[in-house]
Amino acid sequence: MIYHPELNFTQIVYLRVDCPHDGSLKSLCLHFFRAIDQALDANYEKKYALKRHGIETLLNLMRQISNHHAIGILVIDEIQHLSINKSGGAEKMLNFFVTLVNTVGLPVVMVGTPKARFIFEADLRSARRGAGFGSVFWEQMKQEPDIKLGDGKTMRSEWNQFTDKLWRLQWLKKSDVILSNRVRERWYDLSQGILDIAVKIFVLAQLRAIDHGIERITAPLLQATYDEDLRPIHPMIDALRSGRADKIAQFSDLVIPDIDKKLLTLQSQLQQRRAEFDEFSEYQGHEMSIRLHRMLVDIGQESPLLVPTVKKVIQKLPNASMSDLIVVVLEWLKDEKLDESISTKKIKPRRSKAKASLLKQKDWHTLDNEDLRFQFSQKNKEEMLYDHLKTSTNLIFDINDWLPRVS
Repeated sequence: MIYHPELNFTQIVYLRVDCPHDGSLKSLCLHFFRAIDQALDANYEKKYALKRHGIETLLNLMRQISNHHAIGILVIDEIQHLSINKSGGAEKMLNFFVTLVNTVGLPVVMVGTPKARFIFEADLRSARRGAGFGSVFWEQMKQEPDIKLGDGKTMRSEWNQFTDKLWRLQWLKKSDVILSNRVRERWYDLSQGILDIAVKIFVLAQLRAIDHGIERITAPLLQATYDEDLRPIHPMIDALRSGRADKIAQFSDLVIPDIDKKLLTLQSQLQQRRAEFDEFSEYQGHEMSIRLHRMLVDIGQESPLLVPTVKKVIQKLPNASMSDLIVVVLEWLKDEKLDESISTKKIKPRRSKAKASLLKQKDWHTLDNEDLRFQFSQKNKEEMLYDHLKTSTNLIFDINDWLPRVS
């Protein structure tokens, strides 16, 4: 609201009204007066709405109040609550909204889930759309390819732009810089272009990657995240894959509180794992030391030398800034690791050879991308390793593709 002191007048910039849960049109009008009373601390509901007025009378009263308070726009939310049976049919309901716009005389925006589509379905196919109604059915993102423009530039599709932007927001140590087509396609198949679901899969997959030591997002990881953590939305995703509006409408109001619970559970597990090292006791509650230790761990400097080095630098440079301390610690860690490596080589006999470290196959998914064992863990069971490397990596040199390009 805006109060104009020179006119002693309060203007309502916008008014938001929730559709009543009983789905009747008269209750919708009563909710309008109730929203005005809540905004202005007035008593319009008692004065007008609680009397035995019909819908036509209530519409005229709504027009008078709208003009009196100069309401800029009326937003009717949860429009899918309206009931055909209690409103007299979809035709009468649509006529009510047209009359509402024409009578009240202010812009009306109606918001709802796909369950409300039946109200406007006929209007979209007829000339009555010119009566002031137009509607936007906000569907999920489409999986479309990029478009090559005439000047050589590429116009990215909406889904590709969205996923590329989101891909940068990773906290994984071995995250791929470029989002592969295989991961992008699996991501879309599991989210069907719904933004909220795509973001939840992205977050849950990162937490799972940290918890399992993979430290990267892969197509099998996204599938495992969807299968185990997103079970409540499987019926909805199946309905979206089918493309049938009647099936989609059945799940338009689906809520998935278990997803947020899963996020909190995984976050607490990760925090508990980090808390196994008692920073407070190690540094005797010294805040600067604890902060410096955490920042160095976050940039991958966790090692047995970290604690004594942090203690040493705080003792030597107690008044230095955090940025200066980080630079000094990194230099000291580098020198200490080098000295330790040299001393180890001197002590070790020449004939001794480093014992090869064996890694069980169940842990191959924690290796680097270039390791063939990691790539073997990422391929489908029925897929040959060579075919996986050729389609999903750059490790296979394709001479048949290379010769035409260089000639």
